[in-house]
Amino acid sequence: MFKVPQNLLQDFKQDTRGAIAILFSLSLVVVITTVGLAVDVSRGVRVGTTIGAAADAAVLAGAKGLRLQNMTDAQVTALVQTMFDENVKASGFDIPTINAFTVTINRADSSVELNVDAEIPTVLGQLAGVHKLSLPRRSVAIYEQKDIEVALQLDVTGSMSGGKLAALKTATKDLIDILIPDDLTLLAGQKVRIGYAPCAAGINAGPYASAINGGVSAPNNCVYERANTSNQATENFPAGASVLKTKLDLPSSNNCSGAQVLPMTSDKSLLKTTVDSYWTNGSTAGHLGTAFAWYLLSPQWATIWPAASQPVAYNTGNTAKIAILMTDGEYNTVGGSYNGSNVSKSQNFAKDTCAAMKAQGIRVYTVGFKLKQANATETLTTCASDSSKFYPAEDADGLRLAFQAIAQDIATLRISE
Repeated sequence: MFKVPQNLLQDFKQDTRGAIAILFSLSLVVVITTVGLAVDVSRGVRVGTTIGAAADAAVLAGAKGLRLQNMTDAQVTALVQTMFDENVKASGFDIPTINAFTVTINRADSSVELNVDAEIPTVLGQLAGVHKLSLPRRSVAIYEQKDIEVALQLDVTGSMSGGKLAALKTATKDLIDILIPDDLTLLAGQKVRIGYAPCAAGINAGPYASAINGGVSAPNNCVYERANTSNQATENFPAGASVLKTKLDLPSSNNCSGAQVLPMTSDKSLLKTTVDSYWTNGSTAGHLGTAFAWYLLSPQWATIWPAASQPVAYNTGNTAKIAILMTDGEYNTVGGSYNGSNVSKSQNFAKDTCAAMKAQGIRVYTVGFKLKQANATETLTTCASDSSKFYPAEDADGLRLAFQAIAQDIATLRISE
């Protein structure tokens, strides 16, 4: 009989090279499966984001069609489906399988809801027994039929002369065109009113200067800070210590601009011709522009303005109050006087006024046009309702885009998820 040498058997018992190969193979399967699942989950996140964005865009279109075009339920559903499909295809990512697509329409509040039950097949996840990833999404768009009150602080100081002022006029008219379309039926009964608070070393209150000062005339219609500046960051009705100073109180103050305050109006032609008539001079009492933007929106000042321009009460639920503050530099003038010591005073007045406005529910947008000073940027970012409401503009095109974006943000539908 053939016998295996004893030393050969001993060597075979001690050889572990095959065991290592087996362990490596088993580990490799685990690694590949884990990586595969990670890849598939990443695909799922990407596709899920695409589905969510497509659903948002679809219900926005549907709610707009429902409210502004009085579409039938069938038309709204078809529009939502079309918009969803087009946005998913345009993403360039994996096309999901749609198992359910449910559009719910509520005409009582002009809302459109979309529920999507979608899935994508896994690739490497199959190794772990995971054959698909479910990607359900829900999106709701509600058309808020709110009246809109907008007050614009417009910088008409000397540094805005020439091309800057021309750019501001163009940008302002763009905003008007978006918020007050030529076809007023598109507003579906909404009332949109816009007013101007142009500012320089002071404010030209025009025919309202006397009323602001208790019947006392104001030379050149120029007004400045409150008689008692402790009231500066308030919306107090202009009486007693809260009246505004004039050149009678500040004989050495610089004149304000010839650009007069315009109370809120829906007259599109008047808004455009008024801004076209503005010209520039003087230094920047930006805090006064901010204050007058508030006064145009403040119910406490309602009796100062004509009946058609009077702001409604705060927090009525059906009116949005908006302040847009635009400047091209640091605030540097108090009491009609420009000097270095007034920079911090003017900026602090502005920031305190913005804080008080926002506390009343006024949404504040700010636009910095070719800003050079860090403190000017800091003032505007502080004044804005949040960081997304501050718009830096480096040139005329940037200014137009900022005003257009703000107008679209004001007019847009709200998304609730």
